[in-house]
Amino acid sequence: MTRVIHRFLVYVTRDVKGPAKYPNTLHFCNNHNETLKFRIRFNGPFTKTGLEGYVKYIRLVRNNEVIVGSDHTESQYLKLGPSECLDFDVEYYIDERLSEDLDYFRVKMIINGLLPIGGFQFDVVTD
Repeated sequence: MTRVIHRFLVYVTRDVKGPAKYPNTLHFCNNHNETLKFRIRFNGPFTKTGLEGYVKYIRLVRNNEVIVGSDHTESQYLKLGPSECLDFDVEYYIDERLSEDLDYFRVKMIINGLLPIGGFQFDVVTD
């Protein structure tokens, strides 16, 4: 039986076109006394802003390797020993049409972090 042991909710905001990369944004640790074998699943947007389609891709990356994302929805198995941690970069690409299609005030709200383009869900799962 698959079990969700952690959930990352990643909001896309402040960027209105092109690629963006946020190094070491997500942090996951094994707080158990035994080795943890897990996968990460991309579950898509959980918001309904109507702007999620402007995100051409969103990914979790580690050591310049795509682990999981909208174009690769489930990772390979990963292992963490007791008290070990992993950091992930978040990368995404915003379609340039976003700033052309929206009015100035909505674009300004996105840039100021007041309006998300969308929120995306990544689940850490075990079998």
